[in-house]
Amino acid sequence: MCGKSAGTHKRRRALRLLCLALILFVVSCELPQQPGDLWWDVNLHVPFGVRTYGIWELADPDNILQRDGSGVGMGEDSSMYFSAWAELGAALTDSLYSRPMDLTIDRYVTAIEAPLDYDSMYAFGLSQLNPDIAALHGTVQDLPTHSLQGEVSLPLPDGYDSLEVDTGTVRLVVANRLPYGVSDLSLRIGLFPLLSSVSLASQEQQVLILSLADLVLNSDELLSITADGIGGPGILVDSTARLTAHLEADTVTASRFYGFVREQSVRRDSSLAIEQQHVIALGTVRTGEMTVTLANRTQFADTVTLRIPSFVSRLNDTLAVTRFLMPGDSDVTVVPLAQFNVRPDGNPEQSLRAELNSHSPAPEDYRQFAGNGERVYGRLQFSQLTFEYFNGILNNLALPFDGINVELERPPLGWETVQPLDVEARLHVGDGVGSGGILDAAITARTSYSGIPIGATDVEVADVPLGTDTTVVFGGLAPLLADYPDLMTAEGEAILNGPVSFFDNSRIEVDLELRAGLTVRLTGNVEPVSTVERVEPDELENIESGTATIRVWNHLPTGGRCYLVADRDSMNVLENSGADVDTLFDVQVPVPPVVDGRAVEAREFEFEVEFDDVWLDYFRTPPFFVRSQIFIAGENGDTLSVYGGDYISVQAIANILYTVRPGGVE
Repeated sequence: MCGKSAGTHKRRRALRLLCLALILFVVSCELPQQPGDLWWDVNLHVPFGVRTYGIWELADPDNILQRDGSGVGMGEDSSMYFSAWAELGAALTDSLYSRPMDLTIDRYVTAIEAPLDYDSMYAFGLSQLNPDIAALHGTVQDLPTHSLQGEVSLPLPDGYDSLEVDTGTVRLVVANRLPYGVSDLSLRIGLFPLLSSVSLASQEQQVLILSLADLVLNSDELLSITADGIGGPGILVDSTARLTAHLEADTVTASRFYGFVREQSVRRDSSLAIEQQHVIALGTVRTGEMTVTLANRTQFADTVTLRIPSFVSRLNDTLAVTRFLMPGDSDVTVVPLAQFNVRPDGNPEQSLRAELNSHSPAPEDYRQFAGNGERVYGRLQFSQLTFEYFNGILNNLALPFDGINVELERPPLGWETVQPLDVEARLHVGDGVGSGGILDAAITARTSYSGIPIGATDVEVADVPLGTDTTVVFGGLAPLLADYPDLMTAEGEAILNGPVSFFDNSRIEVDLELRAGLTVRLTGNVEPVSTVERVEPDELENIESGTATIRVWNHLPTGGRCYLVADRDSMNVLENSGADVDTLFDVQVPVPPVVDGRAVEAREFEFEVEFDDVWLDYFRTPPFFVRSQIFIAGENGDTLSVYGGDYISVQAIANILYTVRPGGVE
């Protein structure tokens, strides 16, 4: 029924001309009347004008259609369609980034570490607690309730004249070694209460961990104890019996002191919320840098380290910057972050964690410290970071598609006059993001022919999985192919969401295809391109007569005409040559059985044509050239369903009678 232009599709152009398919000799033998008078008649069957128009010849695979931009394809059910492709793409290279960030970590020197180094047992004997009761030593007495009180010296560690504790604890073990119980037991360091209102039976003890915050110690501080002795009948008084307090304290921090300063090592942690709309599980930085400022605003020399556990090098080293700073010094360091892996804390609220470590050696001189605004600090300033690799969750990442102009080949010659009943858009999503992800897209497509607009439409899709061979189909786009276009333009935007992983060279590849199934309405004549054949049978000068048998096998859902033109010049028989050529036959091809617009079986039709002088002249003096042609009149607007298995086959066989005269016989 139809062919395809050479510039549009790669289809087979080979002619199926059989030179001599069958030669039948029918010899009529007579006795020669004279010497050398020998002859016989021969019937010769010469096939010519043999052509099969198979619809499958029009079809190209999708990858060819996509490469060429347009053409005719065939579906799995052998249905045919005209296809126009536009390749869209969105690069992810610099679309995903982390915005600039600024984080400052301060270690305010509000306190300095100082050793108390207490690990002492303090005993308060009955002779100190109540001398009147102790004077009854060795006697059995009925003792009334009586007061108990005592104190011991509690010196500061060497090198300190005064100390005001900021943080620190003490382990206190208080025990009653009196022969009777006590109540309202209180213990103080100077005016600082360690313990109050405790009751202990005889030989009972309590273990407590107590805070020393706000304790003020001077050079000769006193540890004092008070209690009420419960007494009782028949008590043997022992003046050596006692109350004891065991103090264990190590290092505290002092907000105010005067004395020698010991070696200091302090750590401060902080975190910074990331201003990032996406959730980063793991990212490898492609571009970006971090500026680290370290400063020492204390009276002590300090080694300052700023460590960022959220950033790890390819060698698995945590990012850290260390500087030794004298009092008043500062340092600025720029750290390139390319190739560092970043793994923020938290999900979905994300942050970068940083640690400031301050280490001061012990100065040799006596120092006075009052904790008034001295500090060591580190500041982190991040530029915008882009990623070489990203694994995480996207939240509405907008990517513009590359705008394209696609020049489309015209449909195969002979198909320009058909009007598609329906056109659908197919959005093909390929690889590009590694795994996962959901695509929303808005695309505007326009078609035109010779600069004149044909149609325009908006294609919107939602929740399309990003994966290989994902295809979304939309119907009702016939206005885009109201006429076959020679140009299609498309532009739009993609919105990405969901878990993904990709590298910075990844692209979202989306192909927009307009597909018009060749269930068509004929609006004009259809005359597919045919091919020229050379006919050259040998030694046929003595043709007496002949007939042509024309057989047509029609498996198209329509009828039409089949004709054959001939000329001795091959250029003259080309389609649309305009030359005056001979038509050797012109027959009508009936319609085969059709159900629902589709040919259900092939029907064979046979015609016979007697040779006239034109036929005889061609066969007597070969070679000559012929072209068989199919012509379908479509003015009636018939609706046809065309499938790859449809075809029309034409076979012309010349049945020629000629006389063989071999000449005289000696």
